[in-house]
Order: sequence, then C-alpha cells, then structure tokens
Amino acid sequence: MAASNKTSAAAARSLQRQAKAIALRCAGLSYASIAAHLGIGRSQAHALVCRGLDDARSQVAAAADELRALELSRLDGMLAKVYPRAARGDLPAVDRVLKISERRAKLLGLDAPERHALQGGGEGAPPIVSDARVTFYVPENGRDAGRARSAAPTAAQR
Repeated sequence: MAASNKTSAAAARSLQRQAKAIALRCAGLSYASIAAHLGIGRSQAHALVCRGLDDARSQVAAAADELRALELSRLDGMLAKVYPRAARGDLPAVDRVLKISERRAKLLGLDAPERHALQGGGEGAPPIVSDARVTFYVPENGRDAGRARSAAPTAAQR
C-alpha cells in the first residue's frame, strides 16, 4: 500500500532520484554515466529521465492551459464591455471588438494556417527552374561501390 501513497518516503526518494537524473542529463552526462552516479542500470536511468521530462512537459502544458483560460476570461470581460457600443455603430468600438476577436481566434487556434508561395514572385509566378545536374550514389548490396551517376533534370522535373 505504501507504493500507492504519493507522499510516502519511497515516493519522495524516487522523485529526488528523478530530479538528480534530469540534472545530470542537463549537465551533459550520458545515460551510462547517470546510471553509475545513481547506482542503477542504464535503462533505469533512461526511464527516470524520460519520465521526469514527461512530467515536466505535463506541468508546462497544464500551466499554459491555465494561462490560456485566464487570458480568454480577460478577453471575454473586455468584449462584454465594448460590444454594446460596437452594436450601436461606434466605429472605434467595432475596431476594438475585431481586435479582441482576432486575439481570441489566435489563442484558440481557430485561424487557418497561412499559405506562402515557395516561388519567388507570388501566386501567379512560374516555377523556379534550374539546369543543375544532380549526382547521387547507388549502393550495391547495401554498400557504397563508389560509383556515381549523374542525372540532368528531365522535362517533367523542369
């Protein structure tokens, strides 16, 4: 039963060992070195570090969710105060409502990702064509035989 108690002495020691493993990994030690420092196996050292990092990621995600909720609450409060004026046609208030809505959409990830043209001149520009030759190696039986083939771009690639 003591193993299920999150405040037991064993649980506290386990968390200390996990923190030590993460500190050693942050210092640049290998898993084998961490294992030697802690008197455990390499796979146990790896598991400690991974579990600790997963816990840290969960805490960061929870904090980010909490901050996001707080920010949304603030935006809702601002919107509630400005929206009645915007509904009556007050143009500066309309601008504020739009800004608040844009910020909410960003926080919630509601906006579609922006598309960017990879061609130099925008959407209507022709593709960039190069007459460069490409050299690649073809291994024989999984080994590099040192033979290089050279290929010019085909008409379909241009």
